[in-house]
Amino acid sequence: MSQFAVKWSRVISENESKLLVYLSSILRCPYLAEDALQDTYIRLAGMSTSQNEAIKNATSFCYQVARNIAIDMLRKFNRENLVDIEASHFEQLTDHQIDVESKFESEQLSGKINDTIGKLSRRHQNILSFYRHGRLKQKEIANLYKISPTLVNFMIKEAISSCQTELVSH
Repeated sequence: MSQFAVKWSRVISENESKLLVYLSSILRCPYLAEDALQDTYIRLAGMSTSQNEAIKNATSFCYQVARNIAIDMLRKFNRENLVDIEASHFEQLTDHQIDVESKFESEQLSGKINDTIGKLSRRHQNILSFYRHGRLKQKEIANLYKISPTLVNFMIKEAISSCQTELVSH
């Protein structure tokens, strides 16, 4: 292992939990965040000596590379989804497979919930996202954010209450 690979390994391990939270906030998925972090290490460890010597703040540069990788992943994902949609055979769908009204109502409800969640703080959004999609348990979220499980529970209930209030008022 080269001296620079060791350096980047140390930078990433010292900032791993924060980098994962940061990447999860961009990618909205902790598993993709782990992939992005691994790609970040590979990219950083593969840089030349002159590139490494030009870096003044290794931690900041690591975050910048991680962010760029996450954005590239999102772009790739969006391109792949566009191809999937274009390749679909809509003529094979029957009325039984799609209930247009239910789908529309569900999309409206989901949009209202997402709008409400978007008004919350970034920390509330991340915690709710981890919990909402069943990715992490409250105790794991608490460990990740270095807060108590009680506070995580309170923040989730607070977010749910905000969503309920918003939905009732509209």
